[in-house]
Amino acid sequence: MAVRPCKLQVKSALAGVATLCALGLLSGCDNVGESLGLTGQVQRVSPAPITSERLEVMLPKAGARAVLAPVARREGVTVLQTLDGITLSFDRGVLTATRGLGEDLMSSDVSGTLKMVKLGSGGEFYRVIRSYLDGEDQTRFPAYQCRKEHETKQQVEIGDDALTLTRLEEVCVSPDHRYTNTYWVDDTGDIVKSQQWVSSGVGDMVTERVMR
Repeated sequence: MAVRPCKLQVKSALAGVATLCALGLLSGCDNVGESLGLTGQVQRVSPAPITSERLEVMLPKAGARAVLAPVARREGVTVLQTLDGITLSFDRGVLTATRGLGEDLMSSDVSGTLKMVKLGSGGEFYRVIRSYLDGEDQTRFPAYQCRKEHETKQQVEIGDDALTLTRLEEVCVSPDHRYTNTYWVDDTGDIVKSQQWVSSGVGDMVTERVMR
């Protein structure tokens, strides 16, 4: 998916409209090339990447993409950061929080999702509670009932590799909303690729492990 620099408008729940260039370069379009090398690669600036792992992140609704590096890891949660400070937090591949995307996911309890992904739980329901800030800077906590609805084997192109992965589809419903997340998992139970819903403003986030 091609990046469309300088034209992405993301509405912030707190601060109106911000311009998002290449998934978070708010400092201006002129330095997109020098900051991301036109490839989205995070360079070794402070804070420096803590491992050689890389994750490609795409926001289809905004038409933005970047390749990010982990800058912190604590108690299973890995934090990835763009050069201007936008952060994405994942617990073993499942999105738990975002900062700087506009209508951010402030937090999410993903324990049920992790159990489903790792243990291949059946069709039983589990609860997911997420948190968001509304337009008055108040926190709301929508609760969803989620479960795995589909599980299939699928060959997926990841970079130059063709991998046979397990595709898991998670459907979550609340009284006034429904979303679907999809995870592609390898034989060890690790998430290689995903499509996860962030918020109504941001839409889905697609992640893909960069194979080295």
